[in-house]
Amino acid sequence: MGWFGGAVGPPGATRAPVGARLLWRDCQVWTVGASVRASRTANGRRLAVFGPCAVVDAELNRLVESAGLDDLDAAATAWPGAYALILDDGKGTLTLWADPAGACPLYTAQVNGTAMWASSSMALASLLGGRPDIAWLAAHLMSPTAWVPGRSAWAGVEQVPPGCSWTTTTEGDSAIAPYWRSRAFTRSEAVDRLREDIAGGVRLRVDGRPASSDLSGGLDSSSLTAHAAQRGTVTGITYHPTGRDTGGDADHARTVAGAFPSIRHRFMPLGREHLPFTDLDALVLTDEPAPSTITIAQLFSQFVMLESEGVSVHLTGDGGDTLFMPPPVHLADLARSGRVLRLARDAQAWARLHRASPWPALAAAWATPGRLSGAPLPKPWLSTRTVDMAEAVTAPHILPVRGHADRYLLAEARYVGRTAATETQLAAAFGIEMHNPYTDARLVETVLAAPSMDRWSAHRYKPLLADAVKGLLPEEVVQRGAKGLFTVDHHHGLRANEARVLDLADGHLGDLGLVRPAVLRSLLRRAMLGVDIPWGLIEPVLGAELWLRISGTATRQVRWKETA
Repeated sequence: MGWFGGAVGPPGATRAPVGARLLWRDCQVWTVGASVRASRTANGRRLAVFGPCAVVDAELNRLVESAGLDDLDAAATAWPGAYALILDDGKGTLTLWADPAGACPLYTAQVNGTAMWASSSMALASLLGGRPDIAWLAAHLMSPTAWVPGRSAWAGVEQVPPGCSWTTTTEGDSAIAPYWRSRAFTRSEAVDRLREDIAGGVRLRVDGRPASSDLSGGLDSSSLTAHAAQRGTVTGITYHPTGRDTGGDADHARTVAGAFPSIRHRFMPLGREHLPFTDLDALVLTDEPAPSTITIAQLFSQFVMLESEGVSVHLTGDGGDTLFMPPPVHLADLARSGRVLRLARDAQAWARLHRASPWPALAAAWATPGRLSGAPLPKPWLSTRTVDMAEAVTAPHILPVRGHADRYLLAEARYVGRTAATETQLAAAFGIEMHNPYTDARLVETVLAAPSMDRWSAHRYKPLLADAVKGLLPEEVVQRGAKGLFTVDHHHGLRANEARVLDLADGHLGDLGLVRPAVLRSLLRRAMLGVDIPWGLIEPVLGAELWLRISGTATRQVRWKETA
């Protein structure tokens, strides 16, 4: 995997990863296969940008020469990409800027009195014995998007809060400070900038490289594929059930591919060997449980296919649903601002869409805004120990945004951004760079800057994105509604892998007292019979169990050496 990091402490021996390229020797900074651009001044001031970033050399040189901290705060979201800024002031102080969308997460740890930092929590954990943080796991099982301050999936490793800077000195002092504040645009301004952000994010990744993109036929992936096709040849990958490559999503994918001669359209038939819960032993260790753990057979087969196509960089539409299809949390903001007529109109539109009464939504808007994102479901498979631990370590999201809808959107976007980094670690095992442009900080900032009521619609599918790509995609793709779902595959996968899945229900999580194995087994058996279950709540549990089972390999994932 590509990652980067460094160490700051008093003069003396410290550690660096074997195979790393050392960028700076004092206030050590290194890269292990991660892209980096750096500039320095004659007086020792140095600035590095890690990760894909559209900054030009002249701007980078200007920043390191004369920019103050306010300018660097602004630079953290100034360009398309998912990147982190690192500044060495030349006087023994190092500052990191963690991007506000969380797509380029940063972590810190104290190792033998030396402050160490990295873009991989697993890499730092390998220096500390590779022990999972049980309290973090409890919080993850209760609510995967919950913020757990001062922790990560690994004991002794902390995540720098997104949108904050972390400053440390060679004397051992350190501090965290928020730097990012949300902006406000009109709807038309947000659409115009969104169009630029998507195009810039794609261009940054694909120009001059053998590229591919998911092409599901949905609006998110189709938009990325079309932008990539304007930059050169791109391989578009469309999944379909074996023997059924027409109708629905497949036809929309063909429509997009037919509109751009530079798209090489490839269909990937999905058979029994790709079912969820298949080939789970193939999983590789990541910074935390990866969202695609349960569907690892399908994902790894896609990576093999991309390898055979000669692809080096792959785009996915992950994060698009979060940004462009939010639940009606904006109703609470309408209630708070006294916009009663708009509140009533949107609540009625939501009710008609779901064939329900508008009164529960109206009541929630006034009294319990959190319910507008979906009624909390009970989790009887979790133990009281899990509930107690999670409540003790989680904290409310203190976010520099305007209202309920913005806080919900940013918290969800940061979760998607952070976990997307685990997906890139899986792809790296196959030599593939995987990118998620919808998690870029600038793009997330743009969506948040649009009025929350304009991001939601009961009458149009993903209205902001649809307007941003109007004229780029065929009109029938822009105007389509939701794309197909494949939950039936989960039922088939459970039946095909019954013994393996039931074994997951009674494993490490049970030994730690975090889950109630009998309850979890009962729920899975019901699903095997075809009963619908809350997959979005169960998959993180099974993914965490699989991650725990291979977490003992953390100390072997990264090798370290002593440096002077």
